[in-house]
Amino acid sequence: MWFEHRSRFSRRERNCEEQASAPPRQGGVFGSLRRPAKRPLKNAAVPSLRLTVEVNAELSTRLRRAARARDRSPVMLVNDILKRGLEQETLRVQAEHALASLTPREQEVTWLAARGQTNRQIADILVISSETVKSHIRNVLLKFDLRNKSDLRLLLLDLGIRWWQDE
Repeated sequence: MWFEHRSRFSRRERNCEEQASAPPRQGGVFGSLRRPAKRPLKNAAVPSLRLTVEVNAELSTRLRRAARARDRSPVMLVNDILKRGLEQETLRVQAEHALASLTPREQEVTWLAARGQTNRQIADILVISSETVKSHIRNVLLKFDLRNKSDLRLLLLDLGIRWWQDE
Protein backbone atom coordinates (compact mmCIF):
# COMPACT_ATOMS: atom_id res chain seq x y z
CA MET A 1 0.00 0.00 0.00
CA TRP A 2 1.34 3.44 -0.81
CA PHE A 3 0.14 6.91 -0.06
CA GLU A 4 0.36 9.93 -2.26
CA HIS A 5 -0.20 13.43 -0.99
CA ARG A 6 -1.37 15.93 -3.55
CA SER A 7 -1.86 19.55 -2.78
CA ARG A 8 -3.51 21.83 -5.30
CA PHE A 9 -2.47 25.43 -4.95
CA SER A 10 -3.04 28.22 -7.40
CA ARG A 11 -0.08 30.48 -8.15
CA ARG A 12 -1.68 33.19 -5.99
CA GLU A 13 -2.08 30.78 -3.04
CA ARG A 14 1.52 29.57 -3.43
CA ASN A 15 2.78 33.16 -3.25
CA CYS A 16 0.69 33.76 -0.10
CA GLU A 17 2.03 30.54 1.38
CA GLU A 18 5.63 31.50 0.59
CA GLN A 19 5.15 34.95 2.11
CA ALA A 20 3.54 33.52 5.23
CA SER A 21 6.30 30.98 5.73
CA ALA A 22 9.12 33.46 5.08
CA PRO A 23 11.16 34.34 8.17
CA PRO A 24 10.52 37.77 9.68
CA ARG A 25 12.78 40.46 8.25
CA GLN A 26 13.42 42.35 11.45
CA GLY A 27 12.96 42.02 15.16
CA GLY A 28 13.25 38.23 15.38
CA VAL A 29 10.33 36.02 16.26
CA PHE A 30 8.70 38.46 18.67
CA GLY A 31 9.26 41.38 16.29
CA SER A 32 7.03 39.69 13.74
CA LEU A 33 4.28 39.44 16.35
CA ARG A 34 4.39 43.18 16.97
CA ARG A 35 4.12 44.20 13.31
CA PRO A 36 0.60 44.75 12.02
CA ALA A 37 -0.64 41.75 10.07
CA LYS A 38 -1.19 42.01 6.33
CA ARG A 39 -4.77 41.81 5.18
CA PRO A 40 -5.70 38.35 3.89
CA LEU A 41 -6.65 37.97 0.26
CA LYS A 42 -10.38 38.16 -0.34
CA ASN A 43 -10.78 34.95 -2.30
CA ALA A 44 -7.91 32.96 -0.83
CA ALA A 45 -9.12 29.38 -0.84
CA VAL A 46 -8.00 26.70 1.56
CA PRO A 47 -5.91 24.18 -0.37
CA SER A 48 -7.68 20.91 -0.99
CA LEU A 49 -5.71 17.83 -0.03
CA ARG A 50 -6.16 14.56 -1.79
CA LEU A 51 -4.85 11.29 -0.47
CA THR A 52 -4.64 8.38 -2.88
CA VAL A 53 -4.50 4.88 -1.47
CA GLU A 54 -3.80 1.79 -3.52
CA VAL A 55 -5.53 -1.38 -2.30
CA ASN A 56 -5.70 -4.91 -3.65
CA ALA A 57 -8.69 -6.13 -5.67
CA GLU A 58 -10.26 -8.07 -2.78
CA LEU A 59 -10.25 -5.09 -0.43
CA SER A 60 -11.55 -2.83 -3.18
CA THR A 61 -14.45 -5.20 -3.82
CA ARG A 62 -15.24 -5.43 -0.10
CA LEU A 63 -15.19 -1.63 0.26
CA ARG A 64 -17.51 -1.17 -2.73
CA ARG A 65 -19.94 -3.81 -1.41
CA ALA A 66 -19.96 -2.26 2.07
CA ALA A 67 -20.54 1.20 0.59
CA ARG A 68 -23.39 -0.09 -1.56
CA ALA A 69 -24.96 -1.84 1.45
CA ARG A 70 -24.88 1.44 3.39
CA ASP A 71 -26.06 3.48 0.41
CA ARG A 72 -22.91 5.59 0.49
CA SER A 73 -20.12 6.31 -1.91
CA PRO A 74 -16.91 4.30 -1.43
CA VAL A 75 -15.02 7.54 -0.84
CA MET A 76 -17.32 8.55 2.01
CA LEU A 77 -17.12 5.06 3.54
CA VAL A 78 -13.31 5.09 3.39
CA ASN A 79 -13.27 8.57 4.97
CA ASP A 80 -15.47 7.32 7.83
CA ILE A 81 -13.39 4.17 8.31
CA LEU A 82 -10.14 6.14 8.39
CA LYS A 83 -11.59 8.71 10.77
CA ARG A 84 -12.83 6.02 13.18
CA GLY A 85 -9.54 4.16 12.89
CA LEU A 86 -7.53 7.27 13.73
CA GLU A 87 -9.80 8.04 16.68
CA GLN A 88 -9.37 4.46 17.92
CA GLU A 89 -5.60 4.69 17.51
CA THR A 90 -5.55 7.96 19.46
CA LEU A 91 -7.50 6.33 22.30
CA ARG A 92 -5.14 3.34 22.24
CA VAL A 93 -2.06 5.56 22.47
CA GLN A 94 -3.62 7.58 25.33
CA ALA A 95 -4.43 4.35 27.17
CA GLU A 96 -0.88 3.07 26.69
CA HIS A 97 0.48 6.35 28.10
CA ALA A 98 -1.89 6.06 31.06
CA LEU A 99 -0.80 2.44 31.60
CA ALA A 100 2.85 3.48 31.49
CA SER A 101 2.19 6.18 34.10
CA LEU A 102 0.76 3.71 36.63
CA THR A 103 2.83 2.78 39.65
CA PRO A 104 3.59 -0.93 40.11
CA ARG A 105 0.90 -1.19 42.82
CA GLU A 106 -1.63 0.63 40.64
CA GLN A 107 -0.81 -1.83 37.86
CA GLU A 108 -1.53 -4.75 40.18
CA VAL A 109 -4.80 -3.21 41.34
CA THR A 110 -5.78 -2.43 37.73
CA TRP A 111 -4.92 -5.98 36.68
CA LEU A 112 -7.14 -7.43 39.40
CA ALA A 113 -9.96 -4.92 38.88
CA ALA A 114 -9.98 -5.60 35.14
CA ARG A 115 -10.33 -9.31 35.90
CA GLY A 116 -13.53 -8.50 37.82
CA GLN A 117 -12.27 -8.69 41.40
CA THR A 118 -14.07 -6.65 44.07
CA ASN A 119 -12.19 -4.14 46.23
CA ARG A 120 -12.37 -6.54 49.20
CA GLN A 121 -10.94 -9.40 47.10
CA ILE A 122 -8.15 -7.16 45.77
CA ALA A 123 -7.34 -6.07 49.33
CA ASP A 124 -7.16 -9.69 50.49
CA ILE A 125 -4.96 -10.73 47.55
CA LEU A 126 -2.53 -7.82 47.95
CA VAL A 127 -2.70 -7.78 51.76
CA ILE A 128 -3.68 -4.12 51.96
CA SER A 129 -6.77 -2.37 53.30
CA SER A 130 -9.84 -1.90 51.15
CA GLU A 131 -9.45 1.87 51.63
CA THR A 132 -6.00 1.66 50.03
CA VAL A 133 -7.52 -0.29 47.14
CA LYS A 134 -10.16 2.43 46.75
CA SER A 135 -7.40 5.03 46.68
CA HIS A 136 -5.47 3.13 43.99
CA ILE A 137 -8.64 2.60 41.95
CA ARG A 138 -9.47 6.30 42.20
CA ASN A 139 -5.97 7.24 40.99
CA VAL A 140 -6.17 4.78 38.08
CA LEU A 141 -9.60 6.03 37.04
CA LEU A 142 -8.36 9.62 37.14
CA LYS A 143 -5.39 8.74 34.93
CA PHE A 144 -7.71 7.06 32.42
CA ASP A 145 -10.42 9.72 32.84
CA LEU A 146 -13.03 7.07 33.67
CA ARG A 147 -15.84 6.81 36.22
CA ASN A 148 -15.79 3.17 37.40
CA LYS A 149 -14.00 -0.18 37.18
CA SER A 150 -16.35 -1.59 34.58
CA ASP A 151 -15.52 1.36 32.29
CA LEU A 152 -11.84 0.55 32.82
CA ARG A 153 -12.38 -3.07 31.84
CA LEU A 154 -14.40 -2.09 28.76
CA LEU A 155 -11.80 0.45 27.67
CA LEU A 156 -8.99 -2.07 27.93
CA LEU A 157 -11.01 -4.71 26.08
CA ASP A 158 -12.13 -2.31 23.36
CA LEU A 159 -8.59 -1.17 22.76
CA GLY A 160 -7.32 -4.73 22.56
CA ILE A 161 -5.12 -4.26 25.60
CA ARG A 162 -5.44 -7.60 27.36
CA TRP A 163 -2.27 -7.47 29.40
CA TRP A 164 -4.07 -8.88 32.47
CA GLN A 165 -4.85 -12.20 30.75
CA ASP A 166 -1.26 -13.48 30.89
CA GLU A 167 -1.94 -15.99 33.62
